Amino acid sequence: MRTRVLLTDVERWREAAAVHGELFAAVRPASTFVEVSRLIDPEWLVEVEVDAVVTVEGARSG
Repeated sequence: MRTRVLLTDVERWREAAAVHGELFAAVRPASTFVEVSRLIDPEWLVEVEVDAVVTVEGARSG
């Protein structure tokens, strides 16, 4: 699994990393945090992209 965290204010990376850690603690994906000038909705502060591969075996075990 891999995540990309897009932030409109990179100074807030610690907040984003703390939430990311809570959500993905059991998985520990490779992660990239980058600053962008804006997102599609001006009110958004962060966007997260996730790439994951689920095998048939993994899907059966839940």
